Amino acid sequence: MTVDLRASRRILPAPMIDRSSYSIFSVIKQAIGKDLTKFSIPVVWNEPLSFLQRLAECIEYSSLLDQAALTNIPVERFHLLTAFIVSTLSTNLERMSKPFNPLLGETYELKMEGDTPFHYISEQVSHHPPVSALYIRGQHWTLSANVEPKVKFQGTNVVAVSEGRWILRIKKIVSTSRSASQSSFQSCTEEDDEQNSNVNNHSDEEDEYTWTSPSILVHNILFGRLWCEFQGEFDIQHTQSNQRSVLTIKTQSWLSSQSTKTANMFKYTGFIYDGKDKLGAFHGNYGHCYYAIDNLEDAQFKSSSSSCCSAGGHNCIHINTTATVSSPCDLILTPSSRLIWFRSLSLMNDNELALRSQYYFFTPFALCLNEQVSSVVLPLTDSRYRQDIQYLEKGNTDAAAAEKHRLEEQQRADARKRDSEHQPLWFKKDENEEYIYTNEYDQRQFNHCPNLFSS
Repeated sequence: MTVDLRASRRILPAPMIDRSSYSIFSVIKQAIGKDLTKFSIPVVWNEPLSFLQRLAECIEYSSLLDQAALTNIPVERFHLLTAFIVSTLSTNLERMSKPFNPLLGETYELKMEGDTPFHYISEQVSHHPPVSALYIRGQHWTLSANVEPKVKFQGTNVVAVSEGRWILRIKKIVSTSRSASQSSFQSCTEEDDEQNSNVNNHSDEEDEYTWTSPSILVHNILFGRLWCEFQGEFDIQHTQSNQRSVLTIKTQSWLSSQSTKTANMFKYTGFIYDGKDKLGAFHGNYGHCYYAIDNLEDAQFKSSSSSCCSAGGHNCIHINTTATVSSPCDLILTPSSRLIWFRSLSLMNDNELALRSQYYFFTPFALCLNEQVSSVVLPLTDSRYRQDIQYLEKGNTDAAAAEKHRLEEQQRADARKRDSEHQPLWFKKDENEEYIYTNEYDQRQFNHCPNLFSS
């Protein structure tokens, strides 16, 4: 199905229910140290999206991948790829609701056209352990992953890890003129258009890049305002060489002062390497921006100056404020900091921005994911056909809870009847036990798909 963000909805049918009288701790205290993906969470703590739809949000800033595919400069490509991965983190910080667990065999498709076209296809290929397989095709690249979420309650916090490897393959493009432009995300110039017109063919070879996701820590499960942060690092590796990009997220210590915690909140730094040699550096705020540092000597730059990020856009809400509008980004820049990406909700007007807290803090991209369409045929396994999600969208939590329970019971009954391993429709296991896309979905023959959500 094709989506036009400019014409998509900017609001849900009903606002989210007030959760002030509900305690998430009362639900998950029985699960201390256990995997929360095996527990049924009350629907009041859900957001009206399936996990397969939530995964699709990783591609909101796919234009960064388009630009990365069009540059032959290794350092610049790594900047764009790393900025893309940072952009996938920014969708999580305000979102303290849980997506619905996909049913085994559930699918989701999203197709975007225009300046940054892509085609996203995903399927829930395993129930225990839960594994979601996805495949995304862009103009000159493909992105695939097997995501196995694991969520554990640890006393006062919840730790979520999405195990699985992400694989990006970029077609090697042969250009008849100069090398690719180094223009950044926010600057689409005539020079870029000229470059695109000079691309005349593709090489059969591909550059491959791989990485895994860091863990995310949700704070204040017992009391206070829920907030989350990422922990660890990304290591983005180029399979055909020793080049890589290593992003390190600044962690918060209980012993740190409040001013230090605030200064480090959502910040990251990193380097681009060839073997042990540093080729480039970068820093930023993963709720808002990514800056390349063009002078390596600046990577150790420390200053008390007030030269902060002025990119604009929309920074994620900080934990020390109850405001529902973005606070300024307090990232201190270096003399050679160069903006590559920033988070923007420019399609929303001031009133829509002010109401985001009532609608799960969805971005315009997230708001379109469960929008009902009639112009294209979808398999009956598509997440848009889930009535529990539709009920929650409309504010009918009782009906959503009843339907969610019915689907869970139906899935358990189907599992008891199954006498062999489930075979996915659109993905298959390879020799590495990873699910790979078969390309058969593109034929759009859906007659054999089960009516997964029917009673």
